[in-house]
Amino acid sequence: MKVLFLTLYPEMAASSRYRVHQFIPYLTAQGMECTVACAVEEKVWRNYSGPQRKGRPFWYHLHETRTRRKQLQRLKGYDCIFLQKGLMTAYLKGMHRYLDPVADKLVYDLDDAVHLAPPHPLSRRWDWLEDGRQVEKILERASLVLAGNHWLEEKVSAWAQNVKCFPTVVDTERFQPAVQPPESYTLGWIGSPSTVKNLDKVLGLILGISKVQLQVVGAQLNQPDLAQVRCRDWTLEGEVEAIQQFSVGLMPLTDTPWNRGKCALKALLYMACGVPCIASPVGAVQDIITHGENGLLAATPEEWIAAIEALRDPAYRQQLGHAARSTVEKHYSLHHAAPRLATLLAAYR
Repeated sequence: MKVLFLTLYPEMAASSRYRVHQFIPYLTAQGMECTVACAVEEKVWRNYSGPQRKGRPFWYHLHETRTRRKQLQRLKGYDCIFLQKGLMTAYLKGMHRYLDPVADKLVYDLDDAVHLAPPHPLSRRWDWLEDGRQVEKILERASLVLAGNHWLEEKVSAWAQNVKCFPTVVDTERFQPAVQPPESYTLGWIGSPSTVKNLDKVLGLILGISKVQLQVVGAQLNQPDLAQVRCRDWTLEGEVEAIQQFSVGLMPLTDTPWNRGKCALKALLYMACGVPCIASPVGAVQDIITHGENGLLAATPEEWIAAIEALRDPAYRQQLGHAARSTVEKHYSLHHAAPRLATLLAAYR
């Protein structure tokens, strides 16, 4: 069986890595011939994904369009087409028509609320080239839609006939707990320059709490000289070790439609490492965290402060961390999800 995975970004990007690439070894072992076709090369993507990124220039979209068109002209040789997130970062008019001949074998995977807006729309000068309903049109054509959380599942069911909830999962063999000194108390956050603005929700609170450190991985803050804050670059090789240094993982989010479509990957990474998570009760995290059992949910400033103070207790952190790890092992692990994906794709054999 030949499966083509169409991704927007290379493996270094979280959505491609956790929704596609981590499944490839298992699918290959099951006899599937897997090909991953990315809309842009890693070098091009890296140039516009760093801390100084302001957007995608027009030439990026031109490059992406040329690459994707070539890929879409070669779909007929595959038994299954797995489209992750979108055809391109901008919704160029007419591109969805390339999928018409393979609609009966099209699997559309969503881990963001991309039906609301393109990941990187064209500038106002060129926005007349975009089709605001492109995602809806692809959903209508797809044979199967995999939604990363229940909110997405409900929303896209308005256009798609066959939708299944397929949560983002973590490789629990790679993400493992580590022993932490009980006297250490470090709050941690991992993410990207595009999502670090969510930390603004709690940064002022943290800076007002004594004897607590904040470690930010994958982004820089606008106030780099803060004594309580340490920022470090994200690397694939170092992400597990970085999370293992956290006493508590943070996942603050504002309650917006876009954030409701997120799949709570940050929380899952913390929890897989046995690190208790404090999260805003927004989106998929509400399905993952049971307050006071395997993590803490905080909506107001008072609740965030109370949660941070409560987790100073090493025994309480250990209790929630063990439960968090168990939750991921039972419900959000690659070990269980890979066979399920293989079964879903095998239907197109």
